[in-house]
Formats: sequence, structure tokens, C-alpha cells
Amino acid sequence: MNYEIWQTQSCDVISLKDQFNAETVNDLRPYFDYLIKDCAGDVLVDMISVKKLDPSGVGALLFLYKRLKIENRKLALVGVNGKPGELLSMLRINRSIKQYNNMEDYFSNY
Repeated sequence: MNYEIWQTQSCDVISLKDQFNAETVNDLRPYFDYLIKDCAGDVLVDMISVKKLDPSGVGALLFLYKRLKIENRKLALVGVNGKPGELLSMLRINRSIKQYNNMEDYFSNY
């Protein structure tokens, strides 16, 4: 899976590319574990380039959300649109995990 990772002063950011599904979820599990165990800040997932999302990807996001919540940390999604946005809305994930239109929205509301 093609993705980028970086840190800001307020959070760790992972930018996903193209698809987040059964084929690509396993590539990110070690990094999700790293975010949970070794980082202390909130996590922002940039999904602006994600065109395909399936139940495996949704499950991975929920796993990350629940583990961060246990530690009183937050997960936010940025740029969710198209079919992935429809799926997350249909599953009402948007009621639990805060979503922002773009990075500027996130940082202005943080």
C-alpha cells in the first residue's frame, strides 16, 4: 500500500492512497500498533486520495479508534468523500469518528 506518515505538533498523520481494503490493511497494522503503543498524541487519517474502502478498512479504522479512545486520545478523518464517504455515513461511523473536509479545517478546529 502506498501511504505517507508524518508528525505535527498536535498529532500524528497518516495519509492513505488509492485504496484501504482487505489487500492493504495488513500493510498498515504495524504502524497502527506503533501509533497506539509508542505515540502519545491524537491521530489524523488523511483519506482524500482513498477511492476504495471495504469492511476490512472500516474495521481497521474502528480498531484504531477504540484503542486510542481507551487512552483518552482522538482519531479524526480528513477528506473522506465519494464511495468511502457514503460507506462511513451509511454505517454511521461519522457519528463516532470526527470528520473534516481538509487539513485546514482540522487544524482550525483543534
